[in-house]
Amino acid sequence: MMNTVGHYTNIIKVGNSKGIRIPKSYLSALGDEVVLEKTNEGILIRPAGQIPPLKEWGKLFAAADTSNEADFDEWEITQGDGIE
Repeated sequence: MMNTVGHYTNIIKVGNSKGIRIPKSYLSALGDEVVLEKTNEGILIRPAGQIPPLKEWGKLFAAADTSNEADFDEWEITQGDGIE
């Protein structure tokens, strides 16, 4: 379970956009680059270092274990259900 600490802030105008003020103590835990992810609960901000650079994806995919892939032959049973 994730340990969460709440901090209330206001949405402010930043030029033609809007933004929020993030406390310095929070920013030091994130680093210089972040990833914003829209979730059912709101917006998740996490360090970008958790996602490998795009140039490394090919190496990661090549090393991935694909031995337990689904058997897609089972999809043929849906052909007779009358749903297009």
